Amino acid sequence: MEAKVISVQAGRVQHYGDSTQTTFFEKAWQSGFWKEACEGKVRVGVLGLEGDEVADKLHHGGIHKALFANSYENYTHWSEFLALPSLSYGALGENLTLSGLHEKSVMLGDIHTIGSAILQVSQPRKPCWKISRRWNHPTFTHEIFTSGLSGWYYTVLCEGEIQQNDKVSVRRGEGKAISILEANEAFKEPLLHPKTLEAILNIPSLAPSYYESIEKRLRNQSDLGYMKIE
Repeated sequence: MEAKVISVQAGRVQHYGDSTQTTFFEKAWQSGFWKEACEGKVRVGVLGLEGDEVADKLHHGGIHKALFANSYENYTHWSEFLALPSLSYGALGENLTLSGLHEKSVMLGDIHTIGSAILQVSQPRKPCWKISRRWNHPTFTHEIFTSGLSGWYYTVLCEGEIQQNDKVSVRRGEGKAISILEANEAFKEPLLHPKTLEAILNIPSLAPSYYESIEKRLRNQSDLGYMKIE
């Protein structure tokens, strides 16, 4: 199947919830998770799409998480999990909804040319609590973690423009070919996949924060705090 862009999304940071509440699904929070489809060509800079914002800059955004992509092939799975007839593009908070690509086929370090932009796969997304909050579903974040259907982040190697229906040209980067799904499985079960984790550390294009998290998993440390629902 030819890989292409199904939809491009960007969103501004918005405030939600009630500042007087303390329970997880009611308390105040802010996020750029809600994204709207972009018409025509969208500029891609080293920090991401023009018009897109990130609320939590400690865990999201930056050079190594400039754009977040999700596979359209996962949409049926997630709509069934949420007991919804369908999901709109950007449902997982992604900038790029892509067809013909999947966590099984996308490798860490892969280089994707989309439109006039050149992007490199820098890491899987580590699901966080905001996914559960967005969909009012307490186990959604954990389901993404256990399924490995996380989507992936890009570093921008060459700025350019991207639009709906652009084809995605793929070439391998340096290091062993390890898929996003394999990497997620190794992260989930580090004692079962130490060689995969060691191989990941030899991929030179990794996001530094992801490299550090893999080192921690090799030492059998948790590094799962950010996805915790409180």
